[in-house]
Amino acid sequence: MDLEIEDQKRNKGKDIFVLGLIQVFVLFLGMLLYQEITKLQIETALSFKTPKQSFYKTKEVSETVPQTIAWKEPASVERALRDYTEFVITKRPWFLSVDRIIWGLCFLVPAYLFIRKIANVEVADFSDSLGGRGFLAGIVTGFATFCFVNVFSGLIFFFIGKPQSNHLELILSQNLQGNWRLLTWAMLAISFGAGILEETFFRGFLLKHFIEKDMPNIGLFITSVIFGVVHYSAGGSLVGPFLLIFVGLSFGLSYLKTANIWVPITAHITYNSSMLLAAFFLGNRVS
Repeated sequence: MDLEIEDQKRNKGKDIFVLGLIQVFVLFLGMLLYQEITKLQIETALSFKTPKQSFYKTKEVSETVPQTIAWKEPASVERALRDYTEFVITKRPWFLSVDRIIWGLCFLVPAYLFIRKIANVEVADFSDSLGGRGFLAGIVTGFATFCFVNVFSGLIFFFIGKPQSNHLELILSQNLQGNWRLLTWAMLAISFGAGILEETFFRGFLLKHFIEKDMPNIGLFITSVIFGVVHYSAGGSLVGPFLLIFVGLSFGLSYLKTANIWVPITAHITYNSSMLLAAFFLGNRVS
């Protein structure tokens, strides 16, 4: 009996190791692909800012094509990210949707190849019907999570002060108030795009991988931490990713309880939509 228990522990430890190895590789590959494609995306977007030759003047506009971004120099990267984000938010908000599509391809394709095909692990079943109860559960989960995060972040800001926001959060909150055009694109990309693609990856692939190996609770914790860490951006505060670990726990728990991937997707869409609508009506007063 004792030998059987020891064997089970060894096998479980081996399963966790192999599972972790696969997921770390998928994450690394996804982040590497996304990073490299994003560099090209930023350079392409910033090239659109270059003024064209004026037909009403004999001389060209003095500004020229921006110099190549020095990706190994933090100051150059910081300036490029700020200029790119400001350009997208103020001039080309549809780029937000392009970015989400790129993110989805970079992370979901490796996940499908290595988790579904090579590891032969079942992924979330998207043929499940959401239904009225599931829809309501997703809405309640998303809005309750939104309220919790805002109350908890408010307490944190009260004691330590408001941390530095990343470029997207800062520029989006500055420009979203009363801006219907930006709200429309932001809802499409950040609410629906991120909601569907991120939940497919984090819950539909990663958490489901743990569930199939009979380790749902371990998977809930690990994938929630990964969810928070992946949302960290250079120059931003650690408070955001820390809070997003709890957001990941909420969405993951809704998936464990319902076994329906559309519930956390609905919750994620509701959560992000609540954030955007709050910024639309309140501007940069949103925490």
